[in-house]
Amino acid sequence: MDQNNNSNFERVRCQEARAAGKKTVLFICTGNAVRSQMAEALVNHTLKDKWAAFSAGFLPSGIHPLVKKVLQEIGIDLSLQTSKHLDSLQGCRFDRLITLCSEADEVCTYYPGLSKKEHIPFQDPSLSLPLFFGGKTLFRNLRDEMKKILIPLLEKD
Repeated sequence: MDQNNNSNFERVRCQEARAAGKKTVLFICTGNAVRSQMAEALVNHTLKDKWAAFSAGFLPSGIHPLVKKVLQEIGIDLSLQTSKHLDSLQGCRFDRLITLCSEADEVCTYYPGLSKKEHIPFQDPSLSLPLFFGGKTLFRNLRDEMKKILIPLLEKD
């Protein structure tokens, strides 16, 4: 999907979520390749009746293959998901914005119409040296940690 179609799709998805009475959350990380993709997928899968999650990065680099694999293990399919630039979400209003890495927290100091911004950092398993020696475990650990922290946080809201 090209950037323009991706932008239109995301805007429509955001409008549909609001029309359905859902709250919206945007997860931002540098590459929109690991952490923000995983957070978006977990929230959309677990809290789909109350929340619509979105993700983006300021240097999108494609979804890491191990993200797709460890999410597939728990029944989440990312085959149609793409890595998105923050600009693709222009015109969307979010109830919460959560940065997941320090770079995103420094770059994203303001987002139009934002109700609440938070920074909840997670380690990027793709940058870990042991990735070459059983990296799937690192991605599973991230998945489980995100689920343990993000889902209860949003369930309270």
